[in-house]
Parts: sequence; C-alpha cells; structure tokens
Amino acid sequence: MNHYLFFLGHQPHISTAEIEAVLVHTAVEPPRFHIGVGLHNSGIDGYQMELKNKNILKLSAKKSINPEELIGRLGGTVKIAEQIANTDDVRDAIINFLQTVQPEGKIQFSLNGQNSRELSLDIKKKLKKSGRSVRYIEIKNTATILHNNLIEKQGDFTLLDDEVYITRAIQPIEDFAERDFGRPGTDSKSGMLPPKLAKIMLNLAKVNKKTVLLDPFCGSGTVLMEGAVLGIEKMYGADISKKALEDTDKNLQWIKKSKKLFNLSYQLHACDVSKIDKYIEKNSIDTIVSEPLLGKPLRGTEDEKTLRAQANNLGELYISAFQAFQKILKKDGIIIFIIPSFAYKNNWITVDCAEKIAKIGFTSVPFSKDNKFLQYYRPGQKLARNIWRFKKL
Repeated sequence: MNHYLFFLGHQPHISTAEIEAVLVHTAVEPPRFHIGVGLHNSGIDGYQMELKNKNILKLSAKKSINPEELIGRLGGTVKIAEQIANTDDVRDAIINFLQTVQPEGKIQFSLNGQNSRELSLDIKKKLKKSGRSVRYIEIKNTATILHNNLIEKQGDFTLLDDEVYITRAIQPIEDFAERDFGRPGTDSKSGMLPPKLAKIMLNLAKVNKKTVLLDPFCGSGTVLMEGAVLGIEKMYGADISKKALEDTDKNLQWIKKSKKLFNLSYQLHACDVSKIDKYIEKNSIDTIVSEPLLGKPLRGTEDEKTLRAQANNLGELYISAFQAFQKILKKDGIIIFIIPSFAYKNNWITVDCAEKIAKIGFTSVPFSKDNKFLQYYRPGQKLARNIWRFKKL
C-alpha cells in the first residue's frame, strides 16, 4: 500500500468530502465516510482513509497517486505528503534520505510532528559531524515551504506514528490569491465567494472538461473562473446585474488568456433567475454550481423577525430558481447550491426550502450518512453557508 497525508483546510469535513468526490469521480453511489478520528473504509475500491486528527487525513491506496496533479485539482487541501519510511529509527531514516536527495551543498530541511524540535537538532548535529553544512528551517505556514524551495529539495518532513512523510505538493496559494485579488473585474457586491470554496463546490459536483456548467448567480464569475481552471470547456453564466456580467466577461477573458484555455467557450445572460429557461435550451445543462443571493449583509443587531423575513424571501427566490432549473437541467443533472443560515442568539434561522425543491422534481444527495449538507462556517460569523447537493429526477 502507498500511504499519504492530506493536510486539510479550516473546514476539514468539507475538505474530506471533496477528496472523496475527486477520488470517486465516476462513482454512482454518494461517498461514504464519517467525520471523527478512526479508520474507515471510504467505499472506494483501492482506498482507505483515516482521520488522524482534526486536520490530517491519512490515505492508503493500492496504487500510487500524483500529489502535484491532485493538489492542483483540490481547493480544500493545504499540502500532501508521502510516506518514505516506517521505522523506529526515524532519525537515521531522515538523515539517509537527505544525504541522497541533497548530495551537494548545504542541506536544508524542516520537521513537524512528535518531538520534532529535539529530533531536528539531533539530525542537524549528526549531519554536521559528517562534514555537511546544514540549515534547519522552522515552518510557520506553507508559504515558508514555498519560499525555501523545500518541495524541490525534498526537505519538508512530517512524523506521525513512527512514520516519516515527505511533502510532495502544496496548495498553489499564489494562484488562488491572483484569481481572488488580481482579476480585472470585481466590486464590493460581487465576487465574495472564495475561489477555494468555488473549486470545492465544483469538485463536489464531480465535473470534468466535458461538463456543461451553469452558474445562474455568477456575480463576477468566481465559479466560472475555477471551472475554466479545471478544464471545463463549455459554460454559461447569468446574473440580474449587467455590471456583474461585465466583470465576469473581463475575468473569463483574462483567465482564458493567462492560462491559455483555447477551448473555453461561454455565454453570459442578463436575466432574472426565474426566467433563465427563456435564455438557455431545455435539458442542455449537466451541472449547476452556484452561491445565490444570500440576503443583506448582517451587522449582528438584527432581530428575529427581520432574519426570518429575510429567510422567507430567499426561500421564495430559490424555489423559483429551481423551477427554472428543472426545465434546463438534463436528467440526473447535479446542482451544488448554497442555502444560508443566519445566527440568532444561540440558534440558527434557516432558509427552509429543501422539501419544496424536492416537490419540483429534485432529490437531495447527502454527502455522508448523517449529513444532508456541508456547513461552511467560521466561529463568530453571523452567516453559515450550507452546501447542498441535488439531483434532477
């Protein structure tokens, strides 16, 4: 078996669901996993997953994977490491590995895990005794790994359960930052969806380059940009705001040129979402991925009546949207859709529309045995994004 560590982002349950969705890209059954420390069978032939702690997932695979290729696909994984040794003498295992992969010049390395500080000093001391110049680098974040070229030098180690792992790939943080802050079209009212979350949502939908994708609330085009980066060749975007569509067009032209996506084609439509079926051919869309209007920005001072009124209004909007989606989505087409909840005191006020959506002709496809949706939320926030997956019946 080949063993890997996936270092997960700040929403590990969502990162885990994304990894499984990518690994079972052609699976019919929804991924099966649980969130909690312990070994489980992922339901994927050839893979086992074990959540070692809140933020580290161990993947055991019959076949080797390509960490660099996989990290480019994922949005919620910070880095991927591969096991190079399973031994009681981890010190000598690391020393021998470093002398092999860095045979000349100054050896540079970092080490994380159990007793890593003490062990690092011991490794550095022994290497110096052998006549090598050594620099130990203390890692603060993945930017430290990137800026010290520790991927190329094969020098970033992690110790876990007497197993030695070497980091093979880290998240392309600069690419994400460029698409988030460097795109030509943006404003304060659109483009608020983080690119990483947009990519996660696309992966949860199991898109591929032949997927015909629609974002009916496209804003400045975050979902469509990430779809283009994933290689999707045909996409549609719609928004009620003409300014948002102008931004989307600028951004897609920019990403098309910068990434040399010569096969990318797209259409943009300015329309109310309830009338989108007037602009797009019936039964022509494979997948819809979208963060819709989530209501007015919250200050935290709203009373319960105000929040419930907002939730009801949004529910009506979403239901009218799904009525239009039912006409343009292909049979068995997938929708990844964010439905918000609003914090009020110690409770959540939810947009209650899932049952009405089901009556339109959709079924919700759970992400796990116990969870119909995945909640994207950070402590202290007044709004939670609940990621739902629906399939057209």
